[in-house]
Amino acid sequence: MAKMQDKNVLIEKFLSRTISKKERKILKKWVLQNKENLSVFRAEIRKRSEGTLYHHFDGSQAFESFLDTINKKQTRTKQYRSIFRYAAMVALLLTVGYITYQYNVSEEPQQQLTNTSEKELENNIVISLADGTQQVVTTDSETLLTDKNGNIVAKKEGQGLDFSGQQSTVSKPVFNEIYVPYGQTFKLTLSDGTKVWLNAGTRLRFPQNLKTASQNRVVYLEGEAFFDVTKDKKRPFIVNAQNIDIRVLGTQFNVSAYESDDNIATTLVEGAVNVYENSNPDTKIALSPNYQASFLKGNGVFEKQKVDTRIFTSWMERKLIIDNLSFGQILKKLERSHNVTIVNNASHLNNEIFKGEFDNERIENILNTIASSTPFNYTIQNNVITISK
Repeated sequence: MAKMQDKNVLIEKFLSRTISKKERKILKKWVLQNKENLSVFRAEIRKRSEGTLYHHFDGSQAFESFLDTINKKQTRTKQYRSIFRYAAMVALLLTVGYITYQYNVSEEPQQQLTNTSEKELENNIVISLADGTQQVVTTDSETLLTDKNGNIVAKKEGQGLDFSGQQSTVSKPVFNEIYVPYGQTFKLTLSDGTKVWLNAGTRLRFPQNLKTASQNRVVYLEGEAFFDVTKDKKRPFIVNAQNIDIRVLGTQFNVSAYESDDNIATTLVEGAVNVYENSNPDTKIALSPNYQASFLKGNGVFEKQKVDTRIFTSWMERKLIIDNLSFGQILKKLERSHNVTIVNNASHLNNEIFKGEFDNERIENILNTIASSTPFNYTIQNNVITISK
């Protein structure tokens, strides 16, 4: 295991479930050998996985529950493939489980997110209340959400939870947290009436009673969400998304802030927002409708451009709009929306750029459509899709 290349090969084999028992022992031994190796290993995982849970890292235990998802970075070229196609909206999404990998991340205490069990996170939407109560949220019936004292804190309505109509007994700011797994989306109405649509693989930490906020209404986002913010001139609404803050009074906008992505994108649909690096408010960028601010994590720079907002909000309607995306970027979106692991062994596709549109379609149909313009083969076994030449 002296060579970095050998280590990367073993990690990829482990992720794709093709690693032998002997190779697994070698990799495990290397990871647990010293802190430096552990640090390198964790850095590789951050590049490849959708980090959703963070707590103290237990090397031997966490290694066994490693997130078996690989997200290879793909580079773009001027090559372009058009795959326009409009499919039936009644197609079913694949639903499969995934395993969360847990490791330690240094964050500000007010941004630290609650831990939930692997079993709960597999296929369920989980709400964690401020009093420590955790509940699985089902989408097949209307129910009342109560805390451990029996107080009603929210009402389940259709495909969402509504905190706005309940009498809160909380007099000081306390936070709830909701997690939406891969393959699902969810709607949340906050206590001030603000509506939030949560995309797959998203976690939101929010005050149980925004009316107790003396100055700002602050929520913390990991993943992707669309916000329709209730206006309040005296108390701005702030979305904390990793490195950046988005500050608004009342507006509609989308934020994509997945841990594994290279950028954090804020797309404004209506109203006005200010976007800035939370450690440096002087980096503020003002957005008007149909503009997007993209924060590049690598160099800490903002980019601003005019966009078609429909491309970045189509997920709310279970649509996938591909606009000049690389094959690797498309696979990452499919992993999230369809809750699958995709291993790409067809390196000749890395530089291909695609454009197209799909209406809530089965993943097989999407892959078949792409393959019709750029041939490749794929196999599906359990929750793993392997792409080959």
